[in-house]
Amino acid sequence: MKSIWLSHIISEKTPLYGGAGGIAITKDKSLSAGDSCNTSILTFTSHTGTHVDSPYHFLANGKSVERYLPEDWFYNYPHVIFFSASPGQLIVPQNLPLPENVNKDTDLLLLCSGFEKHRGLTLYWQEGPGLSPELAEYFVEHFPKLRDVGMDFISISSLKHRDEGRFAHRAFLERGILLFEDMSLKIIAPDKRLEKVIALPLRFTKADGAPCTIVGLLTD
Repeated sequence: MKSIWLSHIISEKTPLYGGAGGIAITKDKSLSAGDSCNTSILTFTSHTGTHVDSPYHFLANGKSVERYLPEDWFYNYPHVIFFSASPGQLIVPQNLPLPENVNKDTDLLLLCSGFEKHRGLTLYWQEGPGLSPELAEYFVEHFPKLRDVGMDFISISSLKHRDEGRFAHRAFLERGILLFEDMSLKIIAPDKRLEKVIALPLRFTKADGAPCTIVGLLTD
């Protein structure tokens, strides 16, 4: 069994939704400057890099990240859907192949579209694909124990389909399904089996979302 990273490293070059900026990682103290240690000051939004959207992101009375229990971030039955997404595509149920005998215990669904290959380009955030609102009910119908959905593009809301993106966020979050956006899934291949996933979000007060460190356990 091999452990793998499913989250990106945050840097000042990390792409943000809509092309936003403002990420800063600056030195506070430095050994080279004669200080007693190295420390840094981090400045970025709650939806930076690989991150989770909590219900509070779109629902006034929704649950925030820090209110979840430790076990809520462990996934024992992840399932990966491999498909190809084109720039600006609104992904609908017909675009996502499901196995004939789906595992009804699936608790995490990962959408591996291959769009991660564009992450260093403006195309990644400017013309990223998005999810249709209908997918929330479609997934719940096939995976009754589903708790979270993750993807290898910047957001479930494509800039080309903003209204559908807002409706999709609400459709998932109202059902208690959290969203992991901007994941790194390129290391997963169809001939490998993802056994477990652990996602550890940054916990802070009233967190509508939070950067996450996500790891998986992979077998042949």
